[in-house]
Amino acid sequence: MSGPLTATQPGVLAPMSILGNGPRPKEELRPRLLFIGPRDAGKSSIRKVVFERMAPSNTFFIDRGNKSDDVNSFVSIKMWNLPAGPLDLSSWTFSFSEVDAVIFVLDASMPFADLIRKMGLTMQKGYETNKEIQFEIFLHKIDILSVDHQLDTLQSLRDRLGEELDDLSPELEASVHVFYHLTSVFDASIYEALSRVIQKLLPQQAFLERLLDQLVQQCSMDKALIFDISSKLYLATDTTPLDSDTYVLCSDYVDLVGDFTLLYEPSDPQTPGHSRSPSRTSTQRGPSGVQSMSRIDPASSNNTPATSRTMAIPSETAPPQRLPSSRVKLGTGSTIAQWAISSELSLVALLRPNVMDRKGALIDYNVAIFRGAVLKLFEPEGGASDH
Repeated sequence: MSGPLTATQPGVLAPMSILGNGPRPKEELRPRLLFIGPRDAGKSSIRKVVFERMAPSNTFFIDRGNKSDDVNSFVSIKMWNLPAGPLDLSSWTFSFSEVDAVIFVLDASMPFADLIRKMGLTMQKGYETNKEIQFEIFLHKIDILSVDHQLDTLQSLRDRLGEELDDLSPELEASVHVFYHLTSVFDASIYEALSRVIQKLLPQQAFLERLLDQLVQQCSMDKALIFDISSKLYLATDTTPLDSDTYVLCSDYVDLVGDFTLLYEPSDPQTPGHSRSPSRTSTQRGPSGVQSMSRIDPASSNNTPATSRTMAIPSETAPPQRLPSSRVKLGTGSTIAQWAISSELSLVALLRPNVMDRKGALIDYNVAIFRGAVLKLFEPEGGASDH
């Protein structure tokens, strides 16, 4: 291929056809999640495993209780225990106007008859305060139940909660949309459930999906996902179906690249917190049949906890970021590849056999365009887009 690539050439990504010149999304705020559930339901375990990279087997003796976290991630989370006695909503020290999604965490092995009323009252109060609030239910610790028992428990919960909402107010039952997830910290289900929750809260979601669709089409990719690196939650994917095995493969690859980055990353004595916690055991069923690895470029990453709810975007005066990329050829002949978008986000893609050999330069060029488009989407109002 001779001469510089342009957006008018076949196979070159054209993000402006998607972004256009219309109104931009407002300043992006990190999704604010409120975890509610009885003590020992698994709320703290979810926080530790997903956002602090603790091994699931080490969560049996962690501290539990109400906690507000500004986690080193793309999301902001709060914890609240449902009391064993009567529910007193007036005693709660937060407002539902400050929450984007309420996640009820229930232990699937425990009876929940006495929780139904409390959940209904909580939803009623939340919806009256914030009409945009999302309600999610994690039927948690399902790994100890048979598949049939899981489905029976889920259906019983759906029926009884629906009846409770209807008793409180027929309008409430019709207006409030409740989403259910079967989860466990011992497999990928908790990551997939939280990813789906967060995706619904991102105003950029439709744009990201269309950008990924265009990238997949132009670069002969089978699948592409945008990951929040610190939590391994995926914020967006293209519109082709995503199965659990594919997610696990891509998620484990994010861990693999992060571990190699730690090995070769130069240490900075002035920033003792400048390190990512070593990855725990893989999510499950890691990539098999790996034949070769190339182009793993270590990069510096700043993991200082975010103090604002705006996603960090490199400024023009900041030192240039080192953006790593890597690729691995799998035993099937396909290639899994990763490109950093920023210090927080990463693009992971599965490519068909021999595509990188034939179109490597074009793919890297398209990814660079894609990276710029994604960063543009997350710029605050009055940011670099005005320059």
